[in-house]
Amino acid sequence: MLYRLLITACAGIALAAHARADWAIHEKKLVGTPALGVIVHETQCRSGSLIARVTCATFHESEYTLRVIDSPNPGTTTLASILSKSNVIAGVNGAYFHSDFKPVGLVVVDGKTQHPFEKAKLLSGILTVRSNGTISIVRSGQFSVKAPPPAQALQCGPMLVEKGSPVAGLNAARSARRTAVATDPKGKIALVYITSVTLADAAQILSLPNVLGTWKPTTVLNLDGGSSSGFWAGTTLHLPEIKRVRNFLAIAPKKTAK
Repeated sequence: MLYRLLITACAGIALAAHARADWAIHEKKLVGTPALGVIVHETQCRSGSLIARVTCATFHESEYTLRVIDSPNPGTTTLASILSKSNVIAGVNGAYFHSDFKPVGLVVVDGKTQHPFEKAKLLSGILTVRSNGTISIVRSGQFSVKAPPPAQALQCGPMLVEKGSPVAGLNAARSARRTAVATDPKGKIALVYITSVTLADAAQILSLPNVLGTWKPTTVLNLDGGSSSGFWAGTTLHLPEIKRVRNFLAIAPKKTAK
């Protein structure tokens, strides 16, 4: 999704209504295990006549890590074509980008800063992976630009869930496909794909108990969504993106992380 369109859309965040309070889990199923310790779940949630499907790949940071993968030819490569050649288990599209595919916000790939930190309302959170394997999501205002760069990082937003609860004030009018990254204090991590919902609904859904298989996240950061949304887990599952994107976020064996 092109950044200039997102900047226009993000103005609606400040005008958002409250999230629906009646989302509930209707069905759950195990889709598969693309690798030992990486589990793909699918959860169907309902709110009245509305239905949302949450697909996630979950793992523990003691066994796997997250890698930011940059496209060698932005605008021409797909999620599946890149990840299938990158020695990773599963992944989703990454962060926002300009119409010329220049990255937006902080992007760190294998310890190298490809684009610097930016201050913008939309870019409210940063996913970081430290050299010791610790994965965390922090508010952009809490990130130190003077510290050595992490091993991997993506700046995106908005924040959807904090301390296990939906973030207030999210847009409740515009529906689109969503992708996100989620964490909990015990080292559980998930890459998430949700069928068309509002940001407010996505936050409410991801705050439901056991929405990610057997657990609920305490912190969730929204990634680029809409037509950029894609999910790949090898032969286990592939939900292709519509438009090409700049970078990707993938689950990788720890030995491949730098």
